[in-house]
Amino acid sequence: MPRELYLQRTARECLENGRLPRMQSQCIWGGYGRGDICSLCGEPIRSTEVEFEVPEPADGWPQAATRHVATRNAEPGTAFKFHITCHAVWQLECVQDDKASGTPI
Repeated sequence: MPRELYLQRTARECLENGRLPRMQSQCIWGGYGRGDICSLCGEPIRSTEVEFEVPEPADGWPQAATRHVATRNAEPGTAFKFHITCHAVWQLECVQDDKASGTPI
């Protein structure tokens, strides 16, 4: 399966099961990776790759009750870390999903 299709499928699954929030990134920090795990693909973000860090909104996730077990008990203000491509795919899937349901982000 081509990588882009894999990432799209993974993003949809993460949105459906609550592992990632359905939201637009309001604030993004960027820099070189430090080996942290990408919140979408689960691969390390190497020092030769761009890492995007998206902080959780101060008011939490709208669907906090449905958060995935791995992130449900995370500290408030948890940041999601992404490869630049993974972030783009996640954001596109959030928009696609909301267009299909008619819900504004």
